[in-house]
Amino acid sequence: MSYKKKLILGLAVELVVSEGEYEGIYRTRIEEVGERIIAVGAPYDHGEIVPLREGTTVKLTFWDEAAAYSFEGKIMQRIAVPIPMFVLELPDSVDKVQRRNYVRVPAFYPVSFRAVTKEGLSDLQKGTMVDLSGGGLRFLTKERVENKDLLYVLIELPVGELKTPVRVCRAEKIEDSKHYTVSVEFHDIAERERDQIIRCVFDIQRAMRKKGLV
Repeated sequence: MSYKKKLILGLAVELVVSEGEYEGIYRTRIEEVGERIIAVGAPYDHGEIVPLREGTTVKLTFWDEAAAYSFEGKIMQRIAVPIPMFVLELPDSVDKVQRRNYVRVPAFYPVSFRAVTKEGLSDLQKGTMVDLSGGGLRFLTKERVENKDLLYVLIELPVGELKTPVRVCRAEKIEDSKHYTVSVEFHDIAERERDQIIRCVFDIQRAMRKKGLV
């Protein structure tokens, strides 16, 4: 199936501007789709429209349940009415990254979780995140967790709190420690929530690049 069939009105996308006065990552959505062009809403930053100029090169990224898709293009036209929009030319193909290949970045945020048992949900347990990706996370906890356990986690991210089920991929006790390291994959996560996580990962990557860490 052509990637263009995935481009539907209202779909959340991100525009990445890699250099210049308005360098940054901006959230917006698709407003119009044609055979060769796409129009996205002009993003806002701190309540003001980001005034990207015609000719500015941007990277557009969107997602479905299986992968992330992205392409680079130049803003061909700015439209003011009925709403502010940027028009880009659609390429013949796009870059595709499977969910499982999402980059994992160091992230240290509080994690709370409950295990799903035959009797119901366990008591609330605490942990600390170690790293994060669009496909899952790894955290430390003093509570014993088993491989393939289903957990409900509460993650406190800069973009807001996130509650979602996860499946344990690997749980190991740290030698000479009372802690376990637990790797989990997001299980039946809503795309809106995954988008929040991906946005957080991008923000962390951007901060790391500025510090010369990647």
